[in-house]
Amino acid sequence: MRVIVREFIEADREALRKLFVASRDAAFSWAAVGTHKLEDFDASTAGERILVAEHSCHPIGFASVWQDDSFLHNLFVHPRHQGLGVGRMLLAGCDRYFLSVPTLKCLKANERAKRFYQSQGWRIRSEADGPEGSYVLMERVSPGDSFKPKLLRGSA
Repeated sequence: MRVIVREFIEADREALRKLFVASRDAAFSWAAVGTHKLEDFDASTAGERILVAEHSCHPIGFASVWQDDSFLHNLFVHPRHQGLGVGRMLLAGCDRYFLSVPTLKCLKANERAKRFYQSQGWRIRSEADGPEGSYVLMERVSPGDSFKPKLLRGSA
């Protein structure tokens, strides 16, 4: 399958709105049917850099980054195209927007997403509760950093 990762254009908006709802409905099985709305895409990506994964001229996934904070805010792949490497391609495309160690939040209940990010070199930095439930804050591990213990301030 040939996939292109490119910058968002306004003509993508309607297809990405639908993809956003379908992906969230599939991933967030604990949420009530009808919880996710098309306009949620607009609110969730406002002011962010958006990359689109496209196959045969149709968006099949997207990622959005809050560039100032090197924060990966959204990464969704349509359920029919999951497990084919599209998420990895979107993550790789986001690298140019990360100005420091990138972070993301992942709901604890979303085990599949946590496993995916961990398989891509991300680790859990902390845990907290938010409006949608308990989540983990993850950061990407630098190559060669995965086995280095973090020193606490004042440690030698």
